[in-house]
Amino acid sequence: MKIHMLAAATLALAAAAGLHAAPPADQAPRATRTLQLDSNNDGVVDRAEAAASPRLAARFDALDANGDGRLQRDELRGAWKGHGPRGHRGGHGSGGIDALARLDTDGDGRVSRGELEAAKAAREARAGANPERHARAGHAARPDLLAQFDSIDRNRDGLLSRGELRGWSDAQRPQRDAAMQRRFDERFRAADLNGDGRLSRVEVDEKMPRLSPRFAWMDENADGFLDRSEVRPQRGR
Repeated sequence: MKIHMLAAATLALAAAAGLHAAPPADQAPRATRTLQLDSNNDGVVDRAEAAASPRLAARFDALDANGDGRLQRDELRGAWKGHGPRGHRGGHGSGGIDALARLDTDGDGRVSRGELEAAKAAREARAGANPERHARAGHAARPDLLAQFDSIDRNRDGLLSRGELRGWSDAQRPQRDAAMQRRFDERFRAADLNGDGRLSRVEVDEKMPRLSPRFAWMDENADGFLDRSEVRPQRGR
C-alpha cells in the first residue's frame, strides 16, 4: 500500500513539475513566434516575408534599425517590448534604435564612423553572395547612417550616441511615413489591373499572393473587393 502511495505521489510531483517547465504556447517570446515568418530559414525576416503580417509590415522600416532590409531577432524583440509614448510607432524609444547597439563592436556605448563602415562592408558582402535576395529586400529605402553621420552627430565628437540616433530617427519620421505611403500607393496601383480603385480576388492572387489566404478577413464590408483602406496595413497599438 505504501509503495502505491509513494508511486502516486511521485507521479503527482512529476506532473506538477512538468506544468511549470512547459509554459503555454501563448507565453512563448513573440519575437521567436514572429521568426516563423522566416520562410527560407536564414534567421531573419525580410520585407517580402514580413508582408505576411500586416502589423509587422506597417512597422518594418521603423524596426529595421540598421537599415539592411532585414529584421533580426533583436530588432523583432524591440517590436514587442513595452516602449515609451512612441513605442507603438516602431520602437524609436528603446526598440529599433537599441538594435543599433550591435554595431558598437568595441562596447564603448557609441557608434563610430569606422563601425558603420565595417557594418556596411559586411552588408555588401552578403549582398554580393546573394544579389537576388538583396534586390528583393528593397534596400534602396534604407537610411544611410554614414551619409547622415554629421547631421546625427549633434555634439561633433565623431561618435553617435543613443540619444542622437533617437532624436534623428524621430525627426525623420514624416519622411519615412511619406515614403511608406508612396510605396503602398505604387504597389496598390500595380495590383489594380483594371484601374477601378479596388482589388478583386483575381488581382490579389496574381499581384499580392501573400494576402490571398486572408482575403475574406480583410474584406471588411464583404463586397468581394479590397479597397485601399482594407489593404493598407493597420498599425498596432
